[in-house]
Amino acid sequence: MKVKITGIGGYSSVIQLDNDASLRHLIEATHAPLPVAGIRFGYPPQRVNLNAGSATLTLDSLGICSGEKINLIFEDEGSLNKQPASLSATKQQVLPSTKCKITLPDGEENVLQVHQIPDDNSCLFHSLSYCVYKDISLSPQLRTVCSTQIRSDKNLYSDAVLDKPNEEYAQWILRKDSWGGGIEIAILSKNFSLAIYVLDMDALKFEKFNEDQFTHFVIIMFNGVHYDALELQNHTTVFDRHDELYSEAVLEAALEIAKKLKKGGHSFNTRRDRIVCNNCHAILVGEREVARHAESTGHFDFGQAKT
Repeated sequence: MKVKITGIGGYSSVIQLDNDASLRHLIEATHAPLPVAGIRFGYPPQRVNLNAGSATLTLDSLGICSGEKINLIFEDEGSLNKQPASLSATKQQVLPSTKCKITLPDGEENVLQVHQIPDDNSCLFHSLSYCVYKDISLSPQLRTVCSTQIRSDKNLYSDAVLDKPNEEYAQWILRKDSWGGGIEIAILSKNFSLAIYVLDMDALKFEKFNEDQFTHFVIIMFNGVHYDALELQNHTTVFDRHDELYSEAVLEAALEIAKKLKKGGHSFNTRRDRIVCNNCHAILVGEREVARHAESTGHFDFGQAKT
């Protein structure tokens, strides 16, 4: 069975155990940073104190099954707050903002990281091309897929939806300086037979495209004007949402990266923040205004305007 372990001070791990494992086996497998006094699990939470009698009880007899979330109760949680001893939490503190250490269900530690994509107006297509093919040079083909699909369904992709005539849009999206967005993400999701999770860095939440249709997904991160891809350090970019503990660990790490980057000023609220073109110093507000400026000028280097 696989269970998720959490504890005070940011301690977090996903471990795999035999189906007949005891409470003692579980505690030993966590490699907890402090002596464990007991566990909490279930809803409403129930506590089991660790003692000679409970240590030999099987997890099954306690009502713990695969997928359970278990909170460790440490004997001296105060010292953990003063001196963080959690290996994973300590290591995360020294990683750059673009990385977050996680423990995967097989017990191996890995790092989720941002794969930085060039700022050249094709960042959406580059990020998805990287996630699927590990090669951003296929971005023009992805534009072609979108253009063909838009042209083939003029009812779904009407002039009102596209904010320009269907044929004009189908030609426009083929240009390497045209920004892609939700329309293109939805099309490419179906083309790849993959759900696409877009992590909004400013809102700190995921927009999930076609999650109900596909079990596998990729993650891209949007800071308001730019997309980057997310991957494990071993270059894994496609994840299986049916493996709940595995995918949950990855998504939590992605949110942690977004939080750190937002705190560092890397996110833009395109409905609120003023954006400056670093090429001509024009001040813009809103994603659509930025996109139109990029289309008309060929400029693609943007930043947050100082207030």
